[in-house]
Amino acid sequence: MPTVGVIGVGYIGKTFLDRLADTEYDTVAYDVDDSQVAAAEERGATAVDSPADLTRRSAFVVLALPGTPEVEAVMESEDGVLGALSAGTTVVDVTTTLPETSRDCEQWCEERGAAFVEAPITRAAPRDGAHMMVGGTEAAYESARDLVETLSDDHLHVGAAGRATILKLALQMRYAGRTALDAEIVEFARDNGVDPAHLREFFGMDVSERLLDREFDQGIEGLGGLAIWHKDIGYARQVARENGTALPVNAAVHEAFKATLRRAGPAEGHAATLVRYWELLNDAGERAFQPAGE
Repeated sequence: MPTVGVIGVGYIGKTFLDRLADTEYDTVAYDVDDSQVAAAEERGATAVDSPADLTRRSAFVVLALPGTPEVEAVMESEDGVLGALSAGTTVVDVTTTLPETSRDCEQWCEERGAAFVEAPITRAAPRDGAHMMVGGTEAAYESARDLVETLSDDHLHVGAAGRATILKLALQMRYAGRTALDAEIVEFARDNGVDPAHLREFFGMDVSERLLDREFDQGIEGLGGLAIWHKDIGYARQVARENGTALPVNAAVHEAFKATLRRAGPAEGHAATLVRYWELLNDAGERAFQPAGE
């Protein structure tokens, strides 16, 4: 049976192992965090000592890492993927990186007769489920298609390597921008004596309950929504700067996220902490909502 190696078995990596557990695939896992490796073993994966060892054992190598620096390190390090990569292997990178990272990885893999696809994933789309955006050649996509269908609820082949990452960054810009705007609206209502819950209850707006409840628990392991968006918006701005794309709203949102990130506690990674940023701007502190005249 084909073996899938997962490098990075944090929140996303473990969901992949759960999906693979009842399939024909065998799994191996690597992570720099021993506790994550132990959790992967509990899910039936075999632990390995290095990305190179994992690559030698696997028909498919899945990268589920924080960002561009980690992907580059795992690929190029002395005990990394490239030194052990053989013809016929397929590398699937689900990390949200810079587009040029995907193009570099594709070139490195092709030089060794291996296939590469980028497949950034989202679980926050308007539709329920896990959705992948796939970039790569048609041949590489076909080599990874069955695995992508196993790891996601739906996917879209966007085109050449780099394009799926662009689409993912656009999606992140939308999520982050909407959250920042909603946080500002919620604080505007509160600061002027109106319960912002009316936005949901009367108008039917999809303002996050986390913003209304001031629930700051990130709810996921790893970077958390706040740090992920801070990273990804930064990537979008870098791409835009290189290509001359104007992103005035995105720039303002990024500044708000940077300010919020400095004020979030270690267990407060969720983007709802943006509410705290606007509260601080309005000298609201930790006060609860009180309607005007009460």
